[in-house]
Amino acid sequence: MKDPLRHAQGEYYTPRWLAELWLDEAAYDGVPGRRLLDPACGPGVFLEAAIARARRWGLEHGEPPPMTARRILAEIHGFERNPASAACARAAYLAAMGKCSAGLRPQEVPVRTVDALLSPPQADPYDLVIGNPPWVRWDYLPEDYRQATMPLWRRYGLFSLKGFAALSGAGKKDLCMLFTYAAADLFLREGGMLAFLVTEEVFKSKGAGEGFRRFRLGENGPPLGVVSAHDFTRLRPFAGAANKAAGIILVKGRPTTYPAPYYRWRRDASGQPVKEVWCAEPVDGAAGPWRTYAAAHPRPFPGKQNAYQPVLGANANPYGVFWLEVLRALPDGLVEVRNLPELGKSSIPPVQAILEAEPVYPALRGADIQRWRALPRVHALLVQNPAARVPYPESELRSRWPRTWDYLEPFRQTLLARALYRRYHQHAGRPFYSQFNIGPALLSPFKVVWKRMADDLCAAVVSTWEGPLGCKLAVPLETVCFIGVEREDEAHYLCALLNAAPARDFVRSFSAAGRGFGTPSAIARLPLPRFNAADPLHVALARASRLSHQSPSRAPSVDELAERALRAGA
Repeated sequence: MKDPLRHAQGEYYTPRWLAELWLDEAAYDGVPGRRLLDPACGPGVFLEAAIARARRWGLEHGEPPPMTARRILAEIHGFERNPASAACARAAYLAAMGKCSAGLRPQEVPVRTVDALLSPPQADPYDLVIGNPPWVRWDYLPEDYRQATMPLWRRYGLFSLKGFAALSGAGKKDLCMLFTYAAADLFLREGGMLAFLVTEEVFKSKGAGEGFRRFRLGENGPPLGVVSAHDFTRLRPFAGAANKAAGIILVKGRPTTYPAPYYRWRRDASGQPVKEVWCAEPVDGAAGPWRTYAAAHPRPFPGKQNAYQPVLGANANPYGVFWLEVLRALPDGLVEVRNLPELGKSSIPPVQAILEAEPVYPALRGADIQRWRALPRVHALLVQNPAARVPYPESELRSRWPRTWDYLEPFRQTLLARALYRRYHQHAGRPFYSQFNIGPALLSPFKVVWKRMADDLCAAVVSTWEGPLGCKLAVPLETVCFIGVEREDEAHYLCALLNAAPARDFVRSFSAAGRGFGTPSAIARLPLPRFNAADPLHVALARASRLSHQSPSRAPSVDELAERALRAGA
């Protein structure tokens, strides 16, 4: 079971086998002269493993135990913010020293109770800084800790996003990013090595990871050269942790060159970790998300840009206000609905109401999409003018849809309290019911839609849907991304391309599974050629998609056709 306290503090302790593997990758064998620090040592797993190697070297080379003890105390150190964890680390340190610890007291153990970020102790630089720093997303950090660490984020160039990008998913950085840079700056000697376990998002998140992937300490500081990066997701080393485990090894003062060594780990038939050799390189610009690929089988599509503009679905939040269940259609263009507060996190009272049917649309969530099939299971109330990209004025809404106004008015304070409203609509004096991501593409007659949060591309074509409101255009919500087009054959052509293995593999190579996998920016990197009704290849792809929508279980393979079309577009 997930420990909520450890989750809030970012404390997922490293299993011993992973600490041993990581010390191997950092080439630490206990040889004298290489000073080691774990600046967030937790209960001391890395310290224990390092001490065991230092003791083993002493035994193999006939070093007297007192000399081994002095060497270990001088060369293997730890810092830990949590006093209870620091006490455990001291006890583990003494136990790992075995007979060498004779006469030592816990207070003599070089594990200091200190916050390495906010109260870094003075120390001589280390040759190896290694460990598992705390993983805490920015929006889970306590507000006082955010403010206290903000100068550090800015000093190292890790918090450069502004406006909407910083407020939305692109700004969701992780504390392990800051810890990596601060540890390299404060504790690592020039030419020294840092080996940290981190989240995979540092490699593949678009906005949140850009500052990290500059690999330079601040604007003019020394570079951090990538020695290797590691993907541990398939090993699942942290039970109960949703984060995707990864690792990075850096050398201070060395520039990063690409392609960088990238290793994917899996288990063999006997359960032992096995390392697969891959490569990594930015997909756009030096700080762009990394594309990772098997060294022996790269499948890039460089060249032309995407001829289409993927967009995010309508942000009709909170769910308990704008998401609806249609109970029945009524005469005179009315509809009886109930809101769906149970689908959201906000405390919103349940309401049943009669509204005008015109602003109510069948709506698609990511959960409603499978490959070749999309079925709306909720409805959404849209009170934003797609053509103008602004909410309908209050006077117009009251006269055009008075029942809808009466439904929304009791939710005024809830809607005014939304963070996005306060940041982007309040200062402009826009109505309290303002919504987001609602533009002309939303009402395109045909749309190819796919899940935004996933680990693979799953696309389908949607248009109108026959439901309780009759035949009405379906609209994607913000957990869905889409491309809107005017022609059905064009939509099917695009759907076939997105569902084919070449496109899926390419997006997977640089987009981490989860929140940001299928974002518009990720799909925009695919060189999707403009549909040409005179091109037999494009026509064949559209035909294959139609057949697949009719019978998904017997969908014909489109991989070879898509490979040819994408390479022609590139």
